[in-house]
Amino acid sequence: MGARLVRALPFLIAAAAVIVPLPGMLAMGATAMEEGNVLVVADLFLDGRWPHGDVEYLYPPGNVWAVGTAFWALGPSVLVERLVGLAYRALLLWGLYRLARPWGRGTATVAALTAWVLLAPFGLFAYSWLCGLALLCAGTALVLDGGARRSTAVGAGLLGLAVFHQVVLGPAVLLVLGTEAWRTTRARRRRLATGLAGGLSPFLLHLVLVGPVALVEGVVVDPVFRLRSGRRLPLPPDPSESADMFARIDDLLSGPDPWPGLSRPAQVAAVFWLLLVVAVGLIVLPRLWRIPHRRRFTTLALIGIAIFPMVLQRPSPNHLKFVGGYVFAVAVVAVAVAFGRRLPLSRRHLAAPLALLAVVSLLFAVAPHHLGRFTVDAFTGRATTWSTPSITHAGRTLPVGDEAFVAELEALLAEVDARTEPGDSVFVGPVDLTRTNYSETFLYFLLPDLVPASRHLEMNPGLANRPGGPLADELADADVLVLTDRFDGWSEPNTSVQPGSPEPARVVADRFCEAWSSAYHVLLVPCDERSS
Repeated sequence: MGARLVRALPFLIAAAAVIVPLPGMLAMGATAMEEGNVLVVADLFLDGRWPHGDVEYLYPPGNVWAVGTAFWALGPSVLVERLVGLAYRALLLWGLYRLARPWGRGTATVAALTAWVLLAPFGLFAYSWLCGLALLCAGTALVLDGGARRSTAVGAGLLGLAVFHQVVLGPAVLLVLGTEAWRTTRARRRRLATGLAGGLSPFLLHLVLVGPVALVEGVVVDPVFRLRSGRRLPLPPDPSESADMFARIDDLLSGPDPWPGLSRPAQVAAVFWLLLVVAVGLIVLPRLWRIPHRRRFTTLALIGIAIFPMVLQRPSPNHLKFVGGYVFAVAVVAVAVAFGRRLPLSRRHLAAPLALLAVVSLLFAVAPHHLGRFTVDAFTGRATTWSTPSITHAGRTLPVGDEAFVAELEALLAEVDARTEPGDSVFVGPVDLTRTNYSETFLYFLLPDLVPASRHLEMNPGLANRPGGPLADELADADVLVLTDRFDGWSEPNTSVQPGSPEPARVVADRFCEAWSSAYHVLLVPCDERSS
């Protein structure tokens, strides 16, 4: 009985660490543009409106297909979407555990826990990157362990699905499959190729549904060429000023930190450099520290390099956590091996927890606010938050987090209901349509009886406001506009501060009149309908 308990202890510890912050993660507000976009695009998917073809979407459609399928089975709701996000994170933890398993159960457990510690503050949003990373880790583990068994093909299939969720993971997938196919049997190569083809096959179906032009434009042209200059942040990060807009807002509103340390902008810069040094350093550690299972560890380290462009695109606190969750999990494996060699045999079981403590303590010391404060809050104060102020409309409930904002949204949605009929079109965007930097996409989800007037659900710089884009013509046919000035102060060191096409704003000025307004919102209807 004692031996069985010892074997189960790592699993019990990991399960407790996952369960503790779940209430707060489920109760977080769902007003972020990115989560609202997943909710509404997955909802539209059920009605036969395809990402890329009918609505703008900046990633491959895998996440929409997954959340949309869950909506079909269980009904559209924030809870269902977040349960899908929880499944993504569970798969990620399993994949990391399986990857680190050759170095011992304890080491595998703390590797998974390291990722969880960094990602828990982000909540349970079903984010495309996290699903792609989870599929990458799980698929890599099955490929590395599969040998000539069918699990090798399953692993290769998961790697293909990772690309179906995030194209940026393609280099990591090619790295894993390329190194495994280089020296192996012909039968195993066939399994790898068959599995990869199966994992990538949904692309073919999506190609048929939306057409090659829409697919290439949505997955490559829009995110890589049109959007990039409006979302790019300086490299390396400026240690004297936060570049990410939401980091700037957090700097102003979150108050003093309980722990001493670097300034908040300097913390972001320090985490960036630490992440870069660790990612590169992991390449040389297998030989330097004589880490067992050297080839496997080298593959894991190279994956960290292959996914690093996610940080280079936009070194914001969130992107650093997305990549750091994997890289620092692999680093914990190396540290646990090093500690295990230096501890006496009777204390060697302490190597893994000491490695976890060392790595997490280092991260908290480098970034006491962006990593320490947010993580501690996720596992303590916020973990006890079982509910939050929410709004319910048209049978859908969405956590908001602020009572005053809930009251304003209720008044806004009541006005929209009074001035529309089912099937009418609605547009949600900023008051200043020359600068389309952010939007309240969650409002579309709360208005399921109305049709989005534009294919631009998200407001992104260089896309919705680009010269020659479709937004002006779409607004000319809209029945009602919901505009907000909440994001008019958007300021980042990129082209998002530059005004785009004036045509959408000209259409609004010529055709629409104000029907209702509040502190943050204005409701516009066609001028000839205002009196009614």
